[in-house]
Parts: sequence; structure tokens; C-alpha cells
Amino acid sequence: MAGEKLLSETACKAAKPTNNMYYLNDGADLRLRCRPNGSRTWIYRYRFNGHEKSIGLGSYLQVSLRIARIKAAESNALVIEGKNPSLEKKLKSGLPRVY
Repeated sequence: MAGEKLLSETACKAAKPTNNMYYLNDGADLRLRCRPNGSRTWIYRYRFNGHEKSIGLGSYLQVSLRIARIKAAESNALVIEGKNPSLEKKLKSGLPRVY
């Protein structure tokens, strides 16, 4: 994340709803998605098997900026190991496995 402008907790709190959905980037593919209805959710974007994918890390206020960064780092470690973070999250939650 060196050289990138990182988000602050103040910037996350100040994010207001607009007519269109927008993103606040934190770097290292972590984004805060701000929707017109006022909801704010953390999204981690990654590439797996040549395809761009994303995984939700939770809603802002329930998941702080610090925790979102930790979750994004954990997801990135899974990608480096050759595992799909989205599938690992589903397996961890006990949902049925789909092939």
C-alpha cells in the first residue's frame, strides 16, 4: 500500500448517499461501496484463474476500516495460496458445496 492514499475512519463516516453508487478506494483492492440508499459495504476485489472477482467483507459500522483491512489481507493470502476466498467463505459458513 506504499504510495497510495489510504482511507481514514473519518472519510468512511463522512461518505454520504448520492443518486449513483460510488466507491472509496483504500488501496490493495479494498473498497467501500456506497449505495444510494445509504448502505456502505466493504468489497475486496481479486483475480482468480484469470477472472476478476469480488467478495463482500461486511457492512461499514459492523466492520471497521481496521477489521476490513485485516479481512482483505486474509483474503489476499488465500489468493496467493491458490484458493478462492469466496468459495472458502461459503465452505466455512457451512453452505452446501457446488461444483
